[in-house]
Amino acid sequence: MRFVRIDVEAPSATLLARRYGVRVTPTYLLVDRRGRAVWRQEGGSPEGEAVLRALQVVEATR
Repeated sequence: MRFVRIDVEAPSATLLARRYGVRVTPTYLLVDRRGRAVWRQEGGSPEGEAVLRALQVVEATR
């Protein structure tokens, strides 16, 4: 698993932001191997428990 930070305001990230519907920052996404967003949180920092549950969902799709 890799964690990547993307500056959605950069011209090179326009398509990526559009693909995942990123309209506010920060937006946190967990994306599975197929490129599907399986969890998202907009604004603020995510709580640890929410991230752990989302990671379990991603692992289940492997």
